[in-house]
Amino acid sequence: MKKIIIIGVAVLVLVGAGVGAYLMLGSDDPDPAALATAGAEGAVEAPAAEPEGDPIYLPLSPAFVVNFDHNGNIRYLQLTLEVMAYDQAVIDKVEANLPAVRNTLIMLFSGQDYDGLNTAQGKEKLRQDVRTSINERVKLKDANGIVDVFFTGFVMQ
Repeated sequence: MKKIIIIGVAVLVLVGAGVGAYLMLGSDDPDPAALATAGAEGAVEAPAAEPEGDPIYLPLSPAFVVNFDHNGNIRYLQLTLEVMAYDQAVIDKVEANLPAVRNTLIMLFSGQDYDGLNTAQGKEKLRQDVRTSINERVKLKDANGIVDVFFTGFVMQ
């Protein structure tokens, strides 16, 4: 019986020490005393603001189909994409302005260079241009607007 009590106490002490070590070493919050002294010296920066909540995705359906000229030949581009934000109000604003957003994107897609879109860098640049175009069209700041754009289908012919 004494053996069980001793083992139980030892396990409790080890668990308590583990939890204490985790809280002391594993915490993301800086030490308040370090903040007070570093605040006067300006040595500690505030951590970057992380977006709160889960990402919200909005598919821009139906797929975009545009044609453009390439060396005198007509080429076609079909894109399906989704936009991502962390704020439902941003998604709602994009949805409310969907005809204007789609028009802006069709004009952007039809002005693309076929050879440029054949590269990963060209596709990445187009992705960034789409994000910027949407944020500008619905008058959102990049930090508080559409955070990312994902191509869910990309066909060139």
